Amino acid sequence: MNTQALLYYIGAFIFAGLSVLTFLQLHDAKYQIEAGTFIIIAALIYYGMVTLFFKGSRKTFLIANALLAVLALGGIFFNSLLFGGH
Repeated sequence: MNTQALLYYIGAFIFAGLSVLTFLQLHDAKYQIEAGTFIIIAALIYYGMVTLFFKGSRKTFLIANALLAVLALGGIFFNSLLFGGH
């Protein structure tokens, strides 16, 4: 088994487990949909980054990681502006 396939299996195991936990622990449909949407987006990003790492260039992978880091930091500092605060 090659490394890429192993990373795909690990990701499938992690995101399937998160999905099961979401539907077991959250009882309101609104929260289940919100958590499920987050898990799907995170899984797509994960599989996209694994594919980019193995099939893309190193420069493209590093640029994508830097962009995700900037977006994550922006989400931390501008959370109340984006989603409202109290």
